[in-house]
This record gives sequence, C-alpha cells and structure tokens, in this order.
Amino acid sequence: MYKCTECGTVFEEGEEAVWQESRGEFWGFPCSETMRGCPECKGDYEKAFKCQKCEGWCFEDELVDGLCQDCQEEILYRES
Repeated sequence: MYKCTECGTVFEEGEEAVWQESRGEFWGFPCSETMRGCPECKGDYEKAFKCQKCEGWCFEDELVDGLCQDCQEEILYRES
C-alpha cells in the first residue's frame, strides 16, 4: 500500500495516476517524462505501513514499535 504525502489518500500499487510531462526538446525532437503520483491529487507518495493495533495506514517514520502515535498515547494513558 501507498499513502499520499499531501492529501493522505491510501492506494494500492498500480492505482497511482500516470501522466506525461513535456521536457522540451532533445536533439530537435520533443521529449517528455512519465510521471506518477497520487490518484486523487497527483502528489508525491510513499510506502505505507499498518499500525499493529488500530490497523490505520501510516508512513514508516510515524510508527514506533509498530504503533501509530494515537495508539502509543492510548497505551501510555492506560498505564498511568
């Protein structure tokens, strides 16, 4: 799964938007680049990981020991 870094949309591989952007000319011939982005906003996206407790989709750097911030706070609140 992937998650958009801009709008938060979660989508599977192969569902991303694909389009061509012009890059001008190369040796007198028009050239373009294939771009990929979020299917909703065409923004950047990263691999998403599931929280082990709530099963919400998060970026890797949002998880600590497999838990999202909300689940971490819930556990800390219960322990205190």
